[in-house]
Amino acid sequence: MGISRRGFLATPVALAASEAMRAAERKPNVILIVAGTWRAQAVPWAGDTDVAVPNLARFAAQGVTFSRAYAAYARSERSRVSLFKGVFPHTLAMPDAPVEGPLSEPPTLATVLRGAGYHTAAFNTRQADEIVTFVHSQGDAPFYVEWYMENVGSGLMERTNPGDLHVRENVPTELQGRTREDMAVFYARARTRDRDIGEVLEALGRTLKGNDNGLNDDTIVIFTSLHGEQFGSHSGQGDDYVYEETIRIPLAIRYPRVLKGGSQNDILVSQVDIMPTLLTWCGAAIPDVVQGRDLSALLAGQLGERPEAVYAEGRLGQKDEWRMLVHGYDKLVVDKNEDVTYLFNLADDPYEETNLANVTAERLKRDALLAVERQWAKKLNDGMDASGLRKR
Repeated sequence: MGISRRGFLATPVALAASEAMRAAERKPNVILIVAGTWRAQAVPWAGDTDVAVPNLARFAAQGVTFSRAYAAYARSERSRVSLFKGVFPHTLAMPDAPVEGPLSEPPTLATVLRGAGYHTAAFNTRQADEIVTFVHSQGDAPFYVEWYMENVGSGLMERTNPGDLHVRENVPTELQGRTREDMAVFYARARTRDRDIGEVLEALGRTLKGNDNGLNDDTIVIFTSLHGEQFGSHSGQGDDYVYEETIRIPLAIRYPRVLKGGSQNDILVSQVDIMPTLLTWCGAAIPDVVQGRDLSALLAGQLGERPEAVYAEGRLGQKDEWRMLVHGYDKLVVDKNEDVTYLFNLADDPYEETNLANVTAERLKRDALLAVERQWAKKLNDGMDASGLRKR
């Protein structure tokens, strides 16, 4: 005996197929976790054995981690705006340009997603409970959560014994004691942040309205930071440095519908690439002013041009202003006059202890990289006119 069309549509197989089609049409939710100043070297997927963040480690194992992601700027006031607007710092009106700037400023990620039908909200440190309430109250509307964690903590934080911590090889002996003390505070804060992250991630997996998968499959979760900090490397403290400890950032993305979990990606990613990539996944148009690259197809395993370089800026408006280009594993730094100040090969010299800028044997490489840096500056209208001559 045959089955009618109406009868077929009521079968479990057909219902499951219909639900799958509806899921494919739904816009994904987004939770963007920005962990203030947290360097790329201080995460489990970078091999840091001192950082105790089990929830973040579990999350990273379910997603894709990136070993070569870079900030656009080495200080928070500009890198934060670059992240949320997808532009490089030199395009901003002023050093302290607000994230929600005037109409002449590029729109933020939140602004674009609101225009695409998203419910948006921004949260700060220790607001995990508020985030859980927000994501569970959205019904069928897609949501975007911006969660910014500052480097704050309580004197009651449980700290690791500083003497048990490891320091990087480029920290001078005389600074290692202070470095361990400072890192003990950082790691204590990291454990606190990890507990909050775990609470939110657990909430995404809870059953909601009969959906056995909770919100996990329909939510893109990104963990990153604004930039890192030196902790004594190269005798530096804090941020605003061109070295890897400051300018490289952690990045992990979990998106079960599109990305295969449990993998690490070594492509060069800039902080400004996050906005356009997210907008494509969310079905929203990328504003023309955005300078970042849309990596959505490449990350999903489809055709796409693999980035050959990333560009970054530092100390804008100061006498020691700089630009950085990482091309493959070569890293070039120039001053505001475009004179080369640093050249490192990160494959051979990951701690940046040998400056090759004035090594005669490296002159051809240095000049070739400088030409690429100038091409980037021209493309980004960064202090250069249409003919390629410097304006800054």
